[in-house]
Amino acid sequence: MIDNLDIPDNLIEIHDPETDPAQIMAQIRERIQRRREELGYPRQVFPTFGAAAYPGEPEGEEYDADLYYYLRQANQHYYQLGIEVTLAPSPRSRIPLIGSWWDRIRREAHHLVLFYVNQLAQRQVAVNRHLVSTLNRMVVQIQEQQRQLRALQEELRRLRGEDGCGSPS
Repeated sequence: MIDNLDIPDNLIEIHDPETDPAQIMAQIRERIQRRREELGYPRQVFPTFGAAAYPGEPEGEEYDADLYYYLRQANQHYYQLGIEVTLAPSPRSRIPLIGSWWDRIRREAHHLVLFYVNQLAQRQVAVNRHLVSTLNRMVVQIQEQQRQLRALQEELRRLRGEDGCGSPS
């Protein structure tokens, strides 16, 4: 299990006006915190800032469809690492008396490896979350700069007395 408490508020999308996703996420965080305390883990302070949400494709404007496709994919999959307990059957398991011991040793060794892999995966998910949030913020900034650039180009055309085709009016 990945023990990651940096759960973004926009992880769950709810379209019911009577349901507050932020309140649900706060309840989830509180329950996780209580459970951690029951298990003897130290109290963890959740950050007050949230992950930058996927900005969505700009409406009524031209945009790079590939950029938004890959950004949407990154937002949907950054926390999915697919670490599972999968132990392939071994022919040695069928050896009388020794087979059950062999299976037990393999299973415990597998769990030990997964323990360390999950620690690394937890760190990687945190890095992925920060990178995807950074990309989301950058795209919002690019959208705003594109709007400003178009407005400045339009104003320049107007000041030069040009129509939209580039010829003087």
